[in-house]
Amino acid sequence: MTTKLNLSDALSYGLDRITTRGGAILVVVYALFQLAMQVSVQSLFSRVLADVFPDEKSSQLYPLAVDLPIAVSAGVTALLVLVGAVIGVVTIRALYAGINDVPTADHTRRLARTAGVTVIVSVVTFVAVLVGTAFLIFPGIFLAVSLVFATVVVIIEDAGVIESLERSWELSSGHRFRLLVLGVIIGAGGGLVRLAFGIVGVFAPVVGELATTVTSGVLSLFGAAVLVGAYRQLAGDREPRSPSEW
Repeated sequence: MTTKLNLSDALSYGLDRITTRGGAILVVVYALFQLAMQVSVQSLFSRVLADVFPDEKSSQLYPLAVDLPIAVSAGVTALLVLVGAVIGVVTIRALYAGINDVPTADHTRRLARTAGVTVIVSVVTFVAVLVGTAFLIFPGIFLAVSLVFATVVVIIEDAGVIESLERSWELSSGHRFRLLVLGVIIGAGGGLVRLAFGIVGVFAPVVGELATTVTSGVLSLFGAAVLVGAYRQLAGDREPRSPSEW
């Protein structure tokens, strides 16, 4: 009998994981990483578009920007992308098993190779969804849902690019509508939180941007935890195993 994705269980799994001791550590890491990334990206754009927007407008659009040369901010941004891939690998593995011991040797095994494949799969998935969206939107949504587990498969199962895409397609088969609903729930909840902080940003741009950035990091972690919870259900592994049993 085919296992049906239980949305409540997936959401509960995500909440349970981020409220553990290890989850709290990851929350801090994600919040700080998101903050660093926003400072770097905003610094880059504020310099690149310096001739387009006056200083006052630029400070409103990029309240976290610092005065850095374009080469420096671009280099830092590129480095943070790589760091983000590494953090993502460790995070997914910790959310899958052994979260209170993060980071362990199992969380960091074959780290460079896995992070590299994860980046490639993410790019392939993004391009596929982008192209699909160009064709009346719905193909893009279908592809996004079908390939949602691709990076998780790379990280947990040590799969390659093609194998991860095929495996994600297999896992999502018969569950695409539920996965779409799950994505809408997470997206809507996150959107409401960001909207609230966005209103704060109208009156205090820096405070609002800081709050939105940190919250985005936490929401990203929660979304990853929910995705791992859904993966565990559909992969037929409902109870957490110790990392040594992977």
